[in-house]
Amino acid sequence: MSLRKKQIIDAAHHLFIEKGFASTSIQDILEEAQVAKGTFYNYFTSKNECLMAILEFVEEEGDQKRRELAHGKKKDDEKVFVAQIAVRMNMNREHNIMALFTSVSFSDDIDLQIFLKEQHAAELQWIARRLTEIFKVDTNRYALDHATILLGMVHQLMHVWKLGTNEAIASEDVIQFALDRLKPMIKEQLQSGNVFFPENWLGMSMSCENFDVFDVSETKKHVIAQLEKLIKKMDRNKQDDSKKMEYIRFLQNELQADKPRLFLLESVLISLGKACEQSIEEHNVRQISKMVWVLIKRLEAGK
Repeated sequence: MSLRKKQIIDAAHHLFIEKGFASTSIQDILEEAQVAKGTFYNYFTSKNECLMAILEFVEEEGDQKRRELAHGKKKDDEKVFVAQIAVRMNMNREHNIMALFTSVSFSDDIDLQIFLKEQHAAELQWIARRLTEIFKVDTNRYALDHATILLGMVHQLMHVWKLGTNEAIASEDVIQFALDRLKPMIKEQLQSGNVFFPENWLGMSMSCENFDVFDVSETKKHVIAQLEKLIKKMDRNKQDDSKKMEYIRFLQNELQADKPRLFLLESVLISLGKACEQSIEEHNVRQISKMVWVLIKRLEAGK
């Protein structure tokens, strides 16, 4: 992400929380960010699009941290799962995401409402998929029920806790408590066979993590092409960072192999992500990394 775009996003983020989304004008954002109107429209067509960029940025950062937590760990490691959910909760708190949601909850913008619904659905689908990995049973038809119950318990436990005290409580403790309560519920549901949400209730995920529409060969070609574009962009900008370039070229070469070494791809992705933090390439690298991580999962599954 360019520094100028980040400057606009940070200014908008501050204003949306301070004044509310509806009360913030584009002119307010221009003045807060100290940029010209033309500069704003180079990156965004509206303040709605600016808000979506804020939420996408937080989501991407959370996804990256979740992948780092899982790196080198077993898929059924319960502590990792708890930490992964806590990452998103802690980031939402850090970036005041709930205040943003509240300020736009009554917006009549259709695109924005669809965007918010898709983000929520994606989180539920991620939790549902991870629950099937944690409990190692064929729970796909129950997974959305379990994810919804878990997330609902966590949110209500946090809410009622705050009603009774100003004392902070660790997100991990709340999530672990809710997960422990969920375990006997899963066992009972498997025995009874009762399902609340029909399969495909939320429809097809719009993310590239939907394995049903994920083509390994085409994705590899696309990622390699994106890496090449990034290399050329860095060359044009005369960025002399041999370590970043080394990571990028390694990914490009490894993905061209018939059998990429997945453990090396994972390590280099994490190193590249850290090397590009707060840099002009950060957004591009995150987008590419997201595709490569899904590619790794697909190759590990042998599909």
